[in-house]
Amino acid sequence: MWDPFEVTCPCCQGVLTIDPQRKAVLSHRGPASKAASFDLTSEVEKLKQSGAQREQQFADALAGHRRHQETLSRRFDDLFRKAKDEEDSARPVRDIDL
Repeated sequence: MWDPFEVTCPCCQGVLTIDPQRKAVLSHRGPASKAASFDLTSEVEKLKQSGAQREQQFADALAGHRRHQETLSRRFDDLFRKAKDEEDSARPVRDIDL
């Protein structure tokens, strides 16, 4: 009585063949696949650029680490000198000294 009909999926553009009497999908044809254009030279260029970017980030991090070490060293030297100068002048009074 009813003939099977085809419906196109709005999402994937696939085609479904439906039998209304059995209320079932008889077949499915996937969408026509588009051949992905893959340019190897452009991908190699992207890899080279990302490599250069990683090297730059590493160099920046290394320079920041060196600056941090220099800052800590200067702070330590200043505090060490200050502690040496104040060592003799200000000793805390202990209970036993009274």
